[in-house]
Amino acid sequence: LDRNRGGAYLASFFVGIGLMSMFLFISFFFQAVLQYSPLTSGLLFLPFSAGVVISAGIASQLLPRFGPRWVTFTGFVLATTGMALFTRLTADSTYAANVLPSIIIMSLGMGLIFVPLSATALFGVGNHDAGVASAVLNTSQQIGGSIGVAFLNTIAASATTAYIVANGLQGQTPEALVAGFTTTFVWSTFILGAAGIIWVVLVRMTRRDMASNDAVPAGMH
Repeated sequence: LDRNRGGAYLASFFVGIGLMSMFLFISFFFQAVLQYSPLTSGLLFLPFSAGVVISAGIASQLLPRFGPRWVTFTGFVLATTGMALFTRLTADSTYAANVLPSIIIMSLGMGLIFVPLSATALFGVGNHDAGVASAVLNTSQQIGGSIGVAFLNTIAASATTAYIVANGLQGQTPEALVAGFTTTFVWSTFILGAAGIIWVVLVRMTRRDMASNDAVPAGMH
């Protein structure tokens, strides 16, 4: 019933879909198309973690000055842009030239999303409800990821099959697989974009609201 908290939970749901899409299908791309081992594929995601750490620190500095609404919206713009760049992958794409830039852009966006998202979800919550409010935020993201995997896997398989049939192939090829992956990235781009719009429409909390909330003793929230 709380507009800001509801917006945070809904945005977290869609973020889960976008994140799982990126991790799952880029992992498939690394192993099935670029022929990297599972270990190497995992290591290639390390720049994403570094980007999130850096941008989360920036978000912590920006949040008291600008409030969560536009800081997070900027994060959604970056994350959506990074996801959109994944739609341009081909069977000849390379990690350094085609995948890494998208991963970095998306990671910077996600860091700007995670910190304000948590602050908004916990805004005005007393100590006795803080654990529940935080748990619902995490659960929203996990549910989004679970539904996203099932939904987007179906789309990827259908797109790959359609490519095989349309081109008269005998089975899966790197080009057919990439056709499925990029189709899911198109869907994920729209999903993250919609999440950004939902966020900026629902969340109205300002930096003044945050300052006044911090000024109230914890037991009186």
